Amino acid sequence: MIETKGLLLHITEDEKFIDYVIDVFESVYPGRNVYFIAFQENASELLYVKSINPNIVKGHIGSIEYKELIYKIDSFKGVIIHNLITEFKQDIILNASPDVYFHWMAWGADLYSIPILSRKVILPYTKKYQELNKSRKEIASISLYNNHPVLFNILYPLFYREESPLLKRMRCYRKVKSVSTVTPQEYCLVQKTISKSIKYLPFKYISTRQLNQGKEGIICTGNNIIVGNSATLENNHIDTFKLLDDNILSDKLLFCPLSYGDKLYGDYVIAVGREMFKEKFVPVTAFLPFEEYSNFLLSCGNVIMNNIRQQGMGIILLSLWKGARVFINEKSPIFEYLKGEGILIYNLSDLKNINNLPDFNTLASHNRPIIDSLYNENKVQKETLELIDYILKEN
Repeated sequence: MIETKGLLLHITEDEKFIDYVIDVFESVYPGRNVYFIAFQENASELLYVKSINPNIVKGHIGSIEYKELIYKIDSFKGVIIHNLITEFKQDIILNASPDVYFHWMAWGADLYSIPILSRKVILPYTKKYQELNKSRKEIASISLYNNHPVLFNILYPLFYREESPLLKRMRCYRKVKSVSTVTPQEYCLVQKTISKSIKYLPFKYISTRQLNQGKEGIICTGNNIIVGNSATLENNHIDTFKLLDDNILSDKLLFCPLSYGDKLYGDYVIAVGREMFKEKFVPVTAFLPFEEYSNFLLSCGNVIMNNIRQQGMGIILLSLWKGARVFINEKSPIFEYLKGEGILIYNLSDLKNINNLPDFNTLASHNRPIIDSLYNENKVQKETLELIDYILKEN
């Protein structure tokens, strides 16, 4: 068993970008982090994390490795929770001593599950799918959750004989002492919906070293379109499809990454896409390693992200770095953030003018220096070290 005294504990799932997290934390605080990485459901080994760091503890929730680590949670200098939507992490926080310092790395779904933020993230055509594929009880529960959360908290235990998941999550969030959000705008949402006293500590899950991959001159070569980043309702695929006409598609293929998320919804997106766009529609259902995915994006010089909540920051930054034209819903905090930094991006109404927008080289020349100023390796490491120093100082 790893000696835990004085170390930082990270708790996360087996996800695609955790290797990067390990690299960054080890670069500024080497050998003093422990990483518990939970297996994907039905997996017996890590599927995505390839790091051989000796301080990785892997296993299922409830495994001996997991129990031994959580039993010693008080001995860590701080606990960094990557994504708070999963229930086992909430249980860790709620069952821990008040003396344990918890830092929350907010990914997206964990923040936008708060009713005032989850209320209007699904657009009309996608909402029709949601309503047709859920029972009346589920629809009523969703409506109650989004529009009358206090009543939802009261009624939920009567029907399910357990605490409301919303109430549990809110109790959990209030034990968190600091947070990192994907955009600074989301910290304002944390203050409005959870607590004004939570400290903001920047952390970035991507850097220009990843965007570069040692190939700084690589620019988009294809004019195809990519829509969304996963098989999740919040991508509002069908609403996006309705915006696309023959003039926009022209000689372009339409790609949809659907390798993870809700399979039934992904199948529906494929059926509608093929019906509307015939052979022009190309679903991407296989998981692609980062480098392969990055190379695939070179053929997609037009990226459409019709999300109202923050989502898909990785694909957005990768595409912008390659000079792609990126179209984002104006209500997204990503749109506000990137536009405010001076990055040249487009809203959905600009799609009608897609064939007259600047070329890839022009966009890359404008956007790369700004992205580099925000996400260069030195800045990412500096912010990570400041995050660690704050946790150590507070505990």
